[in-house]
Amino acid sequence: MSKPGRNDPCYCGSGKKYKKCHLKIDQAAEREQRAWKEAGRFLRQDLLKFARDERFAEDLAKGLPFYWNGLYDIENADEMSPSEALRFFDWFVFDYQPEDAPRLIEVYHAEKRAALSEQQQSVLDGWLEASPADAYELTGYDGQTLHLKNFMTGETYDVYEPGGRGNVEIGEILLTRLVQVQDRLEFSTDAAYLPAAEITDLADKLAAAKRADAETHPDATHDEFMRRNNHLLIYHALAEAKVQGRPPVARLDPDRPDKKVQTIARQMRRLRR
Repeated sequence: MSKPGRNDPCYCGSGKKYKKCHLKIDQAAEREQRAWKEAGRFLRQDLLKFARDERFAEDLAKGLPFYWNGLYDIENADEMSPSEALRFFDWFVFDYQPEDAPRLIEVYHAEKRAALSEQQQSVLDGWLEASPADAYELTGYDGQTLHLKNFMTGETYDVYEPGGRGNVEIGEILLTRLVQVQDRLEFSTDAAYLPAAEITDLADKLAAAKRADAETHPDATHDEFMRRNNHLLIYHALAEAKVQGRPPVARLDPDRPDKKVQTIARQMRRLRR
């Protein structure tokens, strides 16, 4: 329903002009909605900036080759595409577990929360408890709402994605993290996806990894298992890209059009000094 003009009758049927009735209420609701949207946008950007702090340089150097199965390290990290960099830093903030230290998002929460707005604090509190990155099957969609099913547990979710399903077909797999922003689930950052032909033996690999993980963590929940092992999703995607004859990462693509050093890459180089 389109909003009436200021001098039009209010949609509520009161007989009053819109400006004398629901206009201020609607404007307040719009401001509130913008504040929530901006809270998610701000936190995504600020967490990325926080993760590039020099004090995390040693962990960054360890995390890069681990996440990318040796295809990126601190020496060639500036060759990551923007999407690759966003996905890596999302994992680095939420899932990477430094030795004898809290996760980066826990550090950020402890140090930064008090200075945030009410909406930013609420979103951050929810993200602190967000599940690890995982694999989700696309089972359907309605415009910008994607219907997803966890590849291992079968749990279902409705997720808001501004770009809709993009190139992903029903039955294919999204590799992403789901986070809460106000009253809806969203992707924490750019999602990767597995085409149908590249799902292959993913279920068997994860089942085998879960059996191995249970030897040292017999009472682990699915989320605890995935926090330690969701890099296997990336390893599978990299291996399948090679099978299909595609460069597994942007650095190895001879036809990559964008060879410019990104801002994020310059920050990484600074961390090495």
